[in-house]
Amino acid sequence: MSTSVLLALAASLTTAAPDTQNPFEQALVQPSGYVFRGQSPVASGQVAASAPLTVPPPQDGNTTYYPPTFTDPNAPLVGGGTAVQPFGAPYSPSPITQDPWLGGGGGGGAPVAPTYGYGVFGPQPQRMGWETRVDVGWIPGADTSSPAVGELEVFEVDVESEYTTSSGPGWIFSTSPQFNYRGLQGPQGDPTRDLPGSVFRFGLDLALQTSSQMGWTFEFGFTPAIATDFKKSLGSDSIQLDGRAVAYWRVAPQFMWVLGVTYWDRVDDLVLPYAGIVMTPNDRVELRLLFPKSRATFFMGTPNGVPTWFYVEGEYHVESYEIGFGPIPMSTADTSKVQFRDWRVVGGLRWEAGWVTTFLEGGYVFDRDVEYTHPGTSYDVDGQFIGRVGFRY
Repeated sequence: MSTSVLLALAASLTTAAPDTQNPFEQALVQPSGYVFRGQSPVASGQVAASAPLTVPPPQDGNTTYYPPTFTDPNAPLVGGGTAVQPFGAPYSPSPITQDPWLGGGGGGGAPVAPTYGYGVFGPQPQRMGWETRVDVGWIPGADTSSPAVGELEVFEVDVESEYTTSSGPGWIFSTSPQFNYRGLQGPQGDPTRDLPGSVFRFGLDLALQTSSQMGWTFEFGFTPAIATDFKKSLGSDSIQLDGRAVAYWRVAPQFMWVLGVTYWDRVDDLVLPYAGIVMTPNDRVELRLLFPKSRATFFMGTPNGVPTWFYVEGEYHVESYEIGFGPIPMSTADTSKVQFRDWRVVGGLRWEAGWVTTFLEGGYVFDRDVEYTHPGTSYDVDGQFIGRVGFRY
């Protein structure tokens, strides 16, 4: 095909095309019928919305800047008076003087440094409302001596639910129902020294505490309880009446004296000092050098986002129960009151994870003896490992 033929064909196609433009050409040469606010200073064509603009339109292509205004919070008010100060007098909450991690038992707890501490052991107000504590412990079987009557193994469960509330100006009142279970295995070498498989304790700790005045805080506690194996009707030996009176004297932000006395109603009626010192030498360490329970705590930080404490604790521990000997039914002569006494040294970790706090500890229990109200039936128990785990919520 010659070149002249191709040119003639192209001319004929061009003249045959319609006069109208295709949509793509129209979009390039005709203005859009829509206006987008903030992009077109002139509203032509269809408006995107009918509501009026809330700011003046730009002038000469420039946006007007309106600087913010601030008001002096301490300036006089119109009509007299002054505004409320943004920083008023510091808030001083009521102190807590019982460690929530120690659990029940009726013997009272070591105090938390009230009001004026700092760091991770700083001001710790009372936690109003309910708080429940559940602890489980185990002491494996250990030999007895003087005389040797077999082995003794102990399984422990302690539950306490404390309710704290304000009781008049400057007073804090708490009531704590308590339940304790002991599973006892052995000894079985002498029926006069045989122990029941299970013993139980039901207690109610009542405490009244003053707010801190001139560095002084006072606490008064009373703990009635029933401790028995339920093998006979409850007698006077099953009733325990414990009490305590304690004064806490804060002499410096890092130092507090604890001065008091506690009474334990056991086989032996024990009147013991409830005394010592509480020190927070820095923002990570707290030392509670007290009797009958002491603790040294170190804040390790927040590994994996969980606040963690390491602690070492020492405790003088005594508990007792009314038990029965021989077959059922029993006479009065077949019952006795038994007392378990020991010293405990443990080390552990405590974690705070949201609404629950937990701890895991292990250590050694020693200088143990078991004493009965019946003469000539007491014996000693060898030292042994002790492990415990607990929860607070």
